[in-house]
Amino acid sequence: MEFELQYFISWVLFWTLGWLGIHFLPKERTNYEKNYIFVSVYFLIISVIMIFYYKDIIYEIYKYLNFFSFFLIVGFFVFNLLSYRFANKYLIRPAEKLLKYADIYYLHFDKRYIISKSFDILFQQILIIVLVFLLRNNGLNLLWISILFAIMFGVGHIPALRLHKSFFGILIFTASILSSFLFPYLILTYKYGFVYTYIAHWLFYTNTGILFWIIENIKIRQK
Repeated sequence: MEFELQYFISWVLFWTLGWLGIHFLPKERTNYEKNYIFVSVYFLIISVIMIFYYKDIIYEIYKYLNFFSFFLIVGFFVFNLLSYRFANKYLIRPAEKLLKYADIYYLHFDKRYIISKSFDILFQQILIIVLVFLLRNNGLNLLWISILFAIMFGVGHIPALRLHKSFFGILIFTASILSSFLFPYLILTYKYGFVYTYIAHWLFYTNTGILFWIIENIKIRQK
């Protein structure tokens, strides 16, 4: 029991270091576009440490780190790059609205964001995978794991409602609740679930950004 408690405590510490830590650094250093290398390295270092530290907890997924999982990830990144290229080449850049939402990076379709956000999502997904296995190992079934995630994700994303104070804050909050049921299900049900959750997490940002640009383009053409 003490052994498991150690992992739960360390999980909270890693979450604090990664998620809160990045927000306590100077804002100009943590810009996902201008300082994408710093942000990428920050999350990569923490992610690598977690992968080794929790190797006894998430060992089940190591055997699925193969060509197929690599193919899924590479294929997704090609899709992501093409999506960004599509938006910048074929849609009118909604400059005025992007100034209004300057802090919502995924709306800007800057290719540097693909790099920094990829490592951010990697960090988040490792935390999620570790916690799912820790809760399962302590006897919780899928339903209770999902309920706990819904509570945690809901509370954790309340700042998004206050920060953005718009449709996007509500959207992020709602997506977090839905993902609290989707992510544990994929991770515990499918052998490549850890890859699917990573892709699903990224697709939220990509698809939301494209939808925003399309809606704004319709408004621009109607003027």
